[in-house]
Formats: sequence, C-alpha cells, structure tokens
Amino acid sequence: MMNWVENGISEIAFSCSQSKTNIFLIGDSIRRGYCATVKEKLADVAEVFYVSENCRNTQNVITSLKKWAGMFDRTDRMNLVHFNCGHWDVAHWNGCAQSLTSETEYAKNIQMIVDLLKRFFPNAKLIFATTTPMNPDGGSTGGVNPRSNDEINRYNRIAVEIATQNGVAISDLNAYMQNWGSEYYTDTCHLTLDAFALLGEEVARRLRGFLQYNL
Repeated sequence: MMNWVENGISEIAFSCSQSKTNIFLIGDSIRRGYCATVKEKLADVAEVFYVSENCRNTQNVITSLKKWAGMFDRTDRMNLVHFNCGHWDVAHWNGCAQSLTSETEYAKNIQMIVDLLKRFFPNAKLIFATTTPMNPDGGSTGGVNPRSNDEINRYNRIAVEIATQNGVAISDLNAYMQNWGSEYYTDTCHLTLDAFALLGEEVARRLRGFLQYNL
C-alpha cells in the first residue's frame, strides 16, 4: 500500500502493519518537510504514514480527521499519532490585525483535536509537537502572513497545557530549534532541505525513544 494519498481520495489507502509499530504524522508544511526523513529513519521498527496535503490550521484538522481516519484499513492498529497545528493559526493572514485563530479558539480546537484523535484512533498514544520558531532574521515581520515568536510561544503554551491535561506527550520542537540561525531557513518559517532533514532525524530519534519506553 502507498504511504500517502492525494486530496479527495476516500477509499482505503493505508494498510497498517501487523509486525511493526504504526505511526501517523499530522501537521503543516513543516511536517511535510520532515516526514520522509522520519519514515526512512524509522523503517526498521515502524510503518510511518502521512497525508500528502498540508494539514494547515486547527479547523482544517478538525474537519479532515474523519476523512484521514477513513483512509486506514484498521485504525485500531494505530500505535502513535504525532500531530501539530499552529503556524497557520497564529499567522496574521494577508496582514490582518488578528491571528487567523484567536487564543481562545485555539484552546478549544486543540481540545477538540485531542478528543477526535482518541475517538478515531482509540489505541494510539498521542504526541503534540510544538510549533517551530520563525526565522530570526526578520521572520516575525516578513511575508504577507506575519507572526512573531512571542505569539508562537503563547499558542504553544496553550496547546501544551491542554495536551498535558489530557495525557498527551509533548515533543518540544520549538525548543530544539531555538538556536537555529537564518542559514537554516529559506524564508520566514520554512527550512532548507538540509535543515528539514536534520529536523526529521530529531523527530525520528524522539519517536524511537518514545516507542522504546512507552509502548
């Protein structure tokens, strides 16, 4: 079976492994940048799945989760879901004064996502990955959809609090990237190919450690 699907496909596309750990990665373009590396690095112990589409903001994750779950032959065999949504929610789209998703809405949406993940993947352990930082060289003001690291930090704190209250593990990718300079970035928030590979290796390392001690 393929490990990704295009938008709009509703038939079964993912066949969960019976011999390896099954992992589902959910996230925006940052996830899209590192998912192939994670799959490669964990190939010996896990079958890593992800959709090809950008999962975008919390609202899109909420409205898409049923479709994504429907792509699997056996959701009860999913062992781990690693998820993130934040950049789109925090961003001031087209330069608007308000973020796309308010902090109050973000808190509500993260709770809804956790509840839905537990419903659709009943046997899976959940890990929330914090939203990664902006390019330190003008990343908070550049581009048409600006957002600041201070805002990202606030939204991360909201998500981490809710996740922790619900027994969801935390992978603090934001903290991991705190000292990354502008040379790691191609624009305000996206990374170079080498940097994405480095981030993917770190995600894989953390997931391997989680599997070793928690499953």
